[in-house]
Amino acid sequence: MKISYNWLQSYFAKKLLKPEKVAEVLTMHSFEVESVEPLDIARGKRDFVFNIDVLPNRAHDCLSHYGIAKELAAIMGISNFQFPISKKFPISKISKSVNLKVENQNLCRRAMKRVVEGVKIGESPKWLKERLISIGQKPINNIVDATNFVIFELGQPVHAFDFDKLYGEQNKKDIVIKNVPDKEKIITLDDKKYELDKDVVVISDTQKSLDIAGIKGGKNSGIEKNTKNLVLSVCNFDPINIRKTSKKLGLVTDASIRFENGITPELAEKAMDRMTEIILKTAGGKVGPKIDFYPRKPCKYVLGIHPMDVEKNLGIHIPEKEIIDILKRLGFEIKKIKPITNILKLAKSLKGKPYKYGASVSFDAPEFFDCSSFTSYVFSQSGVQIPRMTVDQYFFGYAIAEQDIKPGDVVFSSSGNGKIHYESKEFMKGSKIKEGIDHCGIYLGNGKIIHATRKNKEVVIEDFKKSLSFKNLRGIRRMISENDDLLVIIVPFERLDITIKEDLIEEIARIYGYEKIPSKLPEEVLIPATSNENYEYANLIRNILAGAGFSEVYNYSFTDKGDIEISNPIAKDKNYLRSNLLDGLNANIRENSRYFKDIKIFEIGKIFPAGGETISLAGAGLNTDFYEIKGVVEMLLERLGLDDFYFADASAEALAKADIRVGNTSIGHIDHGAFEINFEMLVRMADEQMEYMPISRYPAAQRDIAIFIPFNTKVIEVMDIIENTAGELLVDTDLFDIYENEERKSFAFHLIFQSQKKTLTDKEINALMNKIMDALDANPEWEVRR
Repeated sequence: MKISYNWLQSYFAKKLLKPEKVAEVLTMHSFEVESVEPLDIARGKRDFVFNIDVLPNRAHDCLSHYGIAKELAAIMGISNFQFPISKKFPISKISKSVNLKVENQNLCRRAMKRVVEGVKIGESPKWLKERLISIGQKPINNIVDATNFVIFELGQPVHAFDFDKLYGEQNKKDIVIKNVPDKEKIITLDDKKYELDKDVVVISDTQKSLDIAGIKGGKNSGIEKNTKNLVLSVCNFDPINIRKTSKKLGLVTDASIRFENGITPELAEKAMDRMTEIILKTAGGKVGPKIDFYPRKPCKYVLGIHPMDVEKNLGIHIPEKEIIDILKRLGFEIKKIKPITNILKLAKSLKGKPYKYGASVSFDAPEFFDCSSFTSYVFSQSGVQIPRMTVDQYFFGYAIAEQDIKPGDVVFSSSGNGKIHYESKEFMKGSKIKEGIDHCGIYLGNGKIIHATRKNKEVVIEDFKKSLSFKNLRGIRRMISENDDLLVIIVPFERLDITIKEDLIEEIARIYGYEKIPSKLPEEVLIPATSNENYEYANLIRNILAGAGFSEVYNYSFTDKGDIEISNPIAKDKNYLRSNLLDGLNANIRENSRYFKDIKIFEIGKIFPAGGETISLAGAGLNTDFYEIKGVVEMLLERLGLDDFYFADASAEALAKADIRVGNTSIGHIDHGAFEINFEMLVRMADEQMEYMPISRYPAAQRDIAIFIPFNTKVIEVMDIIENTAGELLVDTDLFDIYENEERKSFAFHLIFQSQKKTLTDKEINALMNKIMDALDANPEWEVRR
């Protein structure tokens, strides 16, 4: 947004800082100033224009010169900041008038109209033209310039219609704000034609649309040089509808930008008076009374904050006096209260207020209440924000036993007079209370309770134990436990961005200065995060298998066979939980073998065998044989640090199957060109064997040995003798071949020898090999193949 330095200066009695310094101050505390450009607006008169990036969260109050001026005053602590308050102008008895009708108050929250008679259209005064020229606006005439001035000064879009162009009687016109009843075309002030539909809101007379509401005026009611009478218009429209209309029509204006970001309806009156004042000064005329449609005036939003909240969030102590000063400079009203004391006092003061089901805390309070809006309003006005709905309030507070009840606690019941809620709606959504809740009240002490009741149709004080509304007690909740002093902050209407106490703390921090907040580590002891072994090992295994040419797949846990049947399956062929991963991988290979010649895939996922849920790892390949898969498994186990694994019970049928064992424990199996391993057991064993061992500086030497043994001999029996005989110089033993004939089988091993202290000689290694062979030959049923 373009902001004029001279325009800003008009709000301050003393000279502002130099433009470059103003830009620096705004950038450090409020908004980024993208550029500062000098501008010669008249002979011998210079201005500077700031290009300021006002973000959407502050578009409510700072897309205007007045908003930026307020920011400067707050940042620099300028006490002589002043808005040129509209002088009281006489309201005349005039002959012309308008009737105003708003058909949908949700789309038009406020509408103000005023008739001005006998204006004289002409050129704007020099000061007004200079203001507009400085921000790139073209002066047109004194009426149009006045409306443009107000939008850029206050951020509130305004408009002026030619009264005599409206359809109706000579001195009386009807204005209706409504949705277009059917498709309609309108020509706007810039001579462009738009087709409107039923979702578009317009300002119209009884025959035609005059204005695309909140976006652009129509040419059929525009101001011309012979205009004598005006209808001044200031409205507040629903942001969502304005944005949708703007996007639909492809029409973005200064007005639509402000409305779609949301502005307070309270600004309308100030804008109307400012526009009226300028028009009277520049065009003369007589002013009629205001017509003001404002059906739902909001309450000011209230928040509570303690100086300790500021310190906890910012990590720095800011004195309470300075906190209050900063907030006051920003326009917040501040009271110091004891919250529980204030809750009880305010609640009692509302006795007798009428009951209204669905009463809004923002708009109906403090004149009308239902039970939960009563508690919500009383607490919010005391600086304690609690949810709006009864059932959410129940889950918000913490439980108190009936014998421990204190004044200020909220009591919940099922009165039978309203809709019973069994689960929370917004706070902790989905949390349930079996018995249900429909009513609440505030305990006052001495056995008394105050609540807004549908039965009595008002706010009443009753005996807690005798009240029929609390006969079916569902619980007591404490919303606040301490009665320490609390700063209650009343938020200005225009600060729509302030909704939680953290918003207030951010305001305090930016005005105080982020550069003043030191960087320091938290005082609490930092607890290191614990690692997730399954996650870490899964990533490690993924990398290992990917390096071996495998690709990871993810299959459904639901399948057509398994040990556990699903009672309500998502499909007929998915009525079981899978009991293994290999069935899914083999199906993947069958389905893709038509398109690919080389397939290697793996999966890590949960399986659900009869013994219970676990995590499994499986891999398979197309045209992959037993030995290739065995080599992959060996590599995987070695990379995971396992050195006591072997493959047992290999079948005689083409050596296509083997049991994967670590020590004496089976962790999986190989079946032809596929394997499946219990992932959780693998991780546990790998983690147990992971230990640091320095890498030897000396070379390793490899020898091979093969031995005939009976069919019932296990690999681990042979490996135990080899490793116990060789001692610490044997650093690795790998089974690399299994052979079977009709009489017996053969195991072949790679033996790796290495010392941490020296290079082993052939003589030393041969001596160890002879010792190993003698130990193996000591069993009469075993024979070392020499």
